[in-house]
Amino acid sequence: MNLMKNLFFFILAAAFLSSCSPQLSVYTKELHESLSLSDDEMRKVQFYLSREIVLERAYDLEEAQIKDGRITISREKELEKIRIPAKTPGIAVFSPDGSRLAISFDARSDEEFLMFGPNPKMGNRYMLFASEWGRNSAVVTYGGRQYRTQAGAELTNLMVELKALNRQKVESRTVRGRRP
Repeated sequence: MNLMKNLFFFILAAAFLSSCSPQLSVYTKELHESLSLSDDEMRKVQFYLSREIVLERAYDLEEAQIKDGRITISREKELEKIRIPAKTPGIAVFSPDGSRLAISFDARSDEEFLMFGPNPKMGNRYMLFASEWGRNSAVVTYGGRQYRTQAGAELTNLMVELKALNRQKVESRTVRGRRP
């Protein structure tokens, strides 16, 4: 009996918590065109990532030193990783052509953004754009540097919180008739 009571409260709590989270909808070309927002208005829209993106950049550091007449060359390989979790909020910082959107998820800089645009093969969803697509990764520009993405990044799209407000105004009156 106690187990049933605990299970009931757990289900009730889960339902309550899930109702508090925003309902996200896919951002599409049709939605973008129907809104026809200015650049300033577009900056006020809260965008979200549909799935996690991991950006990786490897680079070599080489340093030469001369000590006691000998040249010492030290080589290091560095790996930089940037993780942007699913449902991370972002804003549009600019639109290069009115269709594509540069979305920044980092509050530190408008220069660190990812490019998204409508993909006709994916129902015109706003998908991640890349300069080069490979089998398991893509090359994107972020903060002016080239990064590789993880496998599956090609399925990342933009989401928005969409509330549909349907209002209907009804005017009603009763006609009592007319006499001469």
